[in-house]
Amino acid sequence: MLLIGISGLLWGYLSGAGITIESAISTNQAMLSMLAAVSFLRLVTQPASCNETLPMGNKPLWRTLFGVHLFGSVINMSSIIIIGDRLSANRPMTPLQACVLSRGFAMAACWSPFFAAMGIALSNAPGSELVTLSLIGFPLAMFALLLTGWELTRNGRADQFHGYPMQFTALWIPGLLATLLMLLNHIWPEIPILTLISLLALTVTLVLLLVRHGGQGFVAFRQHIVIGLPRMSGELMLFLSAGVLATGISTAIMAGHISLEIEKFGANEASLLLAVMVAVSVLGIHPVISIATAGGILSPLGVDPNLLGITFLMTWAIGVSTTPLSGLHLMIQGRYNIRSFTLVKLNARFALVMMGCATVVMQFYELYN
Repeated sequence: MLLIGISGLLWGYLSGAGITIESAISTNQAMLSMLAAVSFLRLVTQPASCNETLPMGNKPLWRTLFGVHLFGSVINMSSIIIIGDRLSANRPMTPLQACVLSRGFAMAACWSPFFAAMGIALSNAPGSELVTLSLIGFPLAMFALLLTGWELTRNGRADQFHGYPMQFTALWIPGLLATLLMLLNHIWPEIPILTLISLLALTVTLVLLLVRHGGQGFVAFRQHIVIGLPRMSGELMLFLSAGVLATGISTAIMAGHISLEIEKFGANEASLLLAVMVAVSVLGIHPVISIATAGGILSPLGVDPNLLGITFLMTWAIGVSTTPLSGLHLMIQGRYNIRSFTLVKLNARFALVMMGCATVVMQFYELYN
């Protein structure tokens, strides 16, 4: 991504486009800050460790599905490790359990402001609005979870399902964060949403740590700065590179006076773009690359930023749940010995249904916008 982005910038510079390397590096700075800040939330939002026997049946499946979705919407991949390790502590994880974790987690990309997908969508679709994207994505995510629960509990499939002993009283923190974010965005709309997310994540974490643990809370906060943040260097470098890629592609298009002759970018075009990017994801290209590329090409053309942002969120949610090479599936494969292609087979029809649902949502958005 860096090489392609720098090549585009170099072409633009030699063509007199006047693009500086500083602008490319700063493209995703707000999102990098958000990712680093959100990582602090795992200090206060991890579900409590529980030694009780894992419950079995339909209800535990539903609780595990919604639990990993809600925790994942705030603490991201940590939720998979916490819940997955508990499920596989005394017996190997089953494909059905892995499917619940995969879908429950991936669908948080549809709406969560604390998910990397939202930061990428807002950055690569300039002018898109968090409230609009979340309000459209949340019902779609809930439909996906209900569809998953219905599918996986039919015909007694979940009778032997061992679920996570989720205590839903612990879910007040994710709810509080989402409510505070919407409230602050309404009060101070002039403050960039990614800045609000970063400040809120740091503030809430520090306050809760001090209330719960006193001075030791500050020690834990500092430890995360010293130990936790450096471990994120690879992840942060990935998104920094995506910003350079998007800027480089946009610069190359402007410098080359390339006209894409896109007269309209409506629901039909967005649906086609979604299908193409999901297909590319299945082939192993991470959504962050396809989103950065599409954003670099389409954003300068003045397309509807919210429609573009919706497309990006749906691409991320569906893409990471279907490709065997996503970080989500690779982690489940390596940590819990579940073959990635097993998950792909389990999620293939689900992905097609969700692409159809996303298409319907885009049509309604265009109709009533």
